[in-house]
Amino acid sequence: MADYFVDGNDVLENKLGITDPDELRAAEQEIVTNKTADILSESSQVFDLAYLLHVHQVLFSDIYDFAGKLRMVDIAKPNAKAPFAYVRFLESESKRIFDELKGKQYLTGLNRQNFVGAITNLAAELNALHPFREGNGRAIRLFLIMLADHAGYLLDYSLVSADELIGADKLAFEGDIERLLKIYSQVVVETS
Repeated sequence: MADYFVDGNDVLENKLGITDPDELRAAEQEIVTNKTADILSESSQVFDLAYLLHVHQVLFSDIYDFAGKLRMVDIAKPNAKAPFAYVRFLESESKRIFDELKGKQYLTGLNRQNFVGAITNLAAELNALHPFREGNGRAIRLFLIMLADHAGYLLDYSLVSADELIGADKLAFEGDIERLLKIYSQVVVETS
């Protein structure tokens, strides 16, 4: 499964035996929605690569064998100016990102403005890392929701459209973080 795809198809090999992309997308949505509740009921004090891998594993283990594992191929979005982090750098970049996050006490104790800036930068870094073959956005957003909760904030992604978020992620990946900063300014809600 080095290339991850069903033979002669552009559908990712999956445990469900689905070969139709629309059917797989629908099954993924239902399963991931149900599994999200499992993660939201958890409590974590450490927000590291192991926890991000755990989130991905819980969300996608019923669908993909690669759930909770770093990807083994280089990937890029169609028409992208650059690929996501090369496989050979996933571990070292992950270590750098999560060491910095730990050094910032997992963003606890920050006022709203500083938290918005920090969570925006982390979101951009994790998107550029793109550690998984599939499901990066969903796993990263859920990881960030859990991190924000730990830091005393709520991330309410329902306040922006998926297209707005994807567009802002793309611009941040290309070096323009301003739109992503505006998105996080909208979705960060104080809980205390």
